[in-house]
Amino acid sequence: MGAFKFLFVKEIKQFFGNPFMPVVLILLPLLLMLVVPLAANMEIRDVRVAIVDRDCSDMSEQLVAKISESGYFILSSHEDTYAGAMDELGKGNADIIMEIPAGMERSVVRGEPVEIYIAANAVNSTKGSIGGGYLSSIVSDFSETLAGTPVAAGAPLTVVPQFRYNPNLEYKLFMVPALMIVVIVLVGGFFPTISIVTEKEKGTIEQINVSPVRKRDFIFSKVIFYGILGIFAFTVAFLIAHFVYGLASNGGLLEIYVSAMIFLVFMAGFGLVISNYSDTLLQSVFMMFFFVLVFMLMSGIFTPVSSMETWSQYVTYCLPTRYFVNILRAVCLKGSSFADLSFDFVMLSAFAVAINAVAVITYKKQS
Repeated sequence: MGAFKFLFVKEIKQFFGNPFMPVVLILLPLLLMLVVPLAANMEIRDVRVAIVDRDCSDMSEQLVAKISESGYFILSSHEDTYAGAMDELGKGNADIIMEIPAGMERSVVRGEPVEIYIAANAVNSTKGSIGGGYLSSIVSDFSETLAGTPVAAGAPLTVVPQFRYNPNLEYKLFMVPALMIVVIVLVGGFFPTISIVTEKEKGTIEQINVSPVRKRDFIFSKVIFYGILGIFAFTVAFLIAHFVYGLASNGGLLEIYVSAMIFLVFMAGFGLVISNYSDTLLQSVFMMFFFVLVFMLMSGIFTPVSSMETWSQYVTYCLPTRYFVNILRAVCLKGSSFADLSFDFVMLSAFAVAINAVAVITYKKQS
């Protein structure tokens, strides 16, 4: 603990002795959260629909078949109750619920209006609104088809949509958590990488190499120090998200901060692994930039995973950012708890432990 304490104090003095780094620590979350444009368009496809068919008639089966054949939707499940479908929506196994009321075919034959109930998961407001619009269009088209048959007069089916978790379809509520994650990726990943490579270039790391300090203490001192800086930057981003954009945590702050700390441990360890294989600052920055782009573009931060190509969806399971994205959005917008997100927490922790073990192993302490 004595060696670790001195190493930790060294990191503090080294960081705040550089007039540039503390400024970056403050400006990075401010600029990302306040300046970066939040508007973007996404291609929506393969929207998963949970069907609650209370009518179980030939007409309801025709409607379901029309939806399945449209090419926009995947029928994820057929549920007996709306509560069962809501459970699938909450777990993330469905994007939209369509409830067909009992007696639909009988009402259509009588010329009575029928309401088709649609509930969309609007955590991703773009996907929820566009997916709900696609489904409403298909139902309306089916209604017009019925109007031209002898069994119905007029267009008997109307749609009653509801957007769950983000009722006003505010796109910023989907993007703001993504920007909070970008803050952690940049602070938690780049700062420790730059720290070690700078010590290599200045030659000060040679003093550590010839000292009796264990490499485990050296690595952990950097992980913990830059983890604290990352939590500070994340907190600034979270406060901006709350007071500027109105993002309120529907779940517990404990889930948010535990996941943030685990992810920061991963990013710090990953940055140290990069620095272990880099001899210059420019080399480490290019290597880190490459992996950061992969983390941000292929993990669902900006583009829904379900809208990616099939092969790339499998790749996302190998990216820890996928699990952190799921946790942050589910807690902030759905109010999910540790129990609901146990798989994501376990996977994120496994990545954090594994990458820091690699950081310790690959750091070569030479005399």
